[in-house]
Amino acid sequence: METFGVVAVLVLLLVPSLQKLLDSLAYRNRARGKAEIIRARHSAQLQPPPDERKRGKAKSRV
Repeated sequence: METFGVVAVLVLLLVPSLQKLLDSLAYRNRARGKAEIIRARHSAQLQPPPDERKRGKAKSRV
């Protein structure tokens, strides 16, 4: 019965720090996802649309 009490106390002491760790990991994961979306939007704006790429190649061959 004493070991159960010790385990219960340890669990109660570790729960807040485990919650903080999970919150930190979730925040980092969301930030990484937002950064990836921003990079994808930026790279999409730098590339010309597919129609313009085809026209550009045709003009350079002539």
